[in-house]
Amino acid sequence: MPWPFYRDRVQRLATATSDLFRRHTSKLDALLGVVVAVFGVLSLWSTPRAGTFDYREPDALAVALTLLAGAAIAIRGRWPVPALALATAAALTPLALGYPQTIATFTPLLVLYTVAAGRPVRVSAPAAIGVYLLVGLLLAAGPVEPTVADWVSNTFMVIAVWAVGWSVRSRRAQSAGREERNRALFEAREARARAVEVDERATIAREMHDLVTHGITALTVQTAAARRLLRSDPDTADQLLAEAERAGHEAVAEMRRILGVLRPADDVADLRPQPGLADLDTLVDEARAAGMDVELVNHGTPVEVDGGVALTAYRVVQEALANVRRHAGRAAARVVLDWGDADLSLRVTDDGRGALTWVADSPPDGHGLAALRERVSAYGGALAAGPGPGGGFTVTASLPLDRSPS
Repeated sequence: MPWPFYRDRVQRLATATSDLFRRHTSKLDALLGVVVAVFGVLSLWSTPRAGTFDYREPDALAVALTLLAGAAIAIRGRWPVPALALATAAALTPLALGYPQTIATFTPLLVLYTVAAGRPVRVSAPAAIGVYLLVGLLLAAGPVEPTVADWVSNTFMVIAVWAVGWSVRSRRAQSAGREERNRALFEAREARARAVEVDERATIAREMHDLVTHGITALTVQTAAARRLLRSDPDTADQLLAEAERAGHEAVAEMRRILGVLRPADDVADLRPQPGLADLDTLVDEARAAGMDVELVNHGTPVEVDGGVALTAYRVVQEALANVRRHAGRAAARVVLDWGDADLSLRVTDDGRGALTWVADSPPDGHGLAALRERVSAYGGALAAGPGPGGGFTVTASLPLDRSPS
């Protein structure tokens, strides 16, 4: 097989593995925490004794501290800095009390990597310094006399782990910046192309409008003349009416051509029905296919609703998911439909970066909250959006289930 074949296979495998870890980070951390806790407890009774130092026999306190070290691994993705403090305390305290060293001793390094990879330098650097100072204090005042190799190895490990995490964070930031710039350039190029297309269509439409205006004017003149000659000269009136009919058909044909020119080339709205609540599953599947983690939940019993209400609910969910994908990065979203007796409540939440740029009431593209509020209020509903209490962003809408307009 040629090298590009294997390279593509390796890249696809790496991408799939990265996506798997990203979607299940919390579960993998919990599993790793359990593994560290179990093997840490087992290693309390199987650690080889170094030199002639009389280690303290393992007991309930040593087991509890080892379990806390595993718990720190499990929560490092959600609360990295508190997890680092817990891991450092749970890993260094047994050494200070004279217990033998186990694999749980290295948990601060794992959590320090998470802090360095997920937090800015102003947070991760002081955290690394704090861990190193505590390690140095243990070496200087601990029960075992340290050697030069102990100082060098511990210094190297703390610096190396922090540097690897910082490097990963820097590469992620650079990659995100490149993606954002490429997306902005693509959108600007698309916008320019659409503007040119609109200008060309408007020019053609103006020229065709002149033809339609001429045809309608001729129709009006011929109809008026035929009305005046209807009794005195029926033959001429009949001829004028035939000409008026022909001019009317031509005007209608020109109007259809104008509408065809003004309609975007990819507009197929006349070929398929407008979407509704039944199409939300397809919308969610499309979002998942694009790489977004989306969950759709129904509470209550769904009922038949007015087509306009169904379309409005669909547009709210569609716009909310589009903005999660556009502004919240690699966030997970949850769509909840709460069916009540008199109204339908929609809630779209994500765990992304909080308040998004689309919350402005007058976004550059004319869409966003202003358009959604107008659409929802037209059916007597209400819409609200803002940062969620636990982070991320939340869009809620309430739509009445009756057919009466606002």
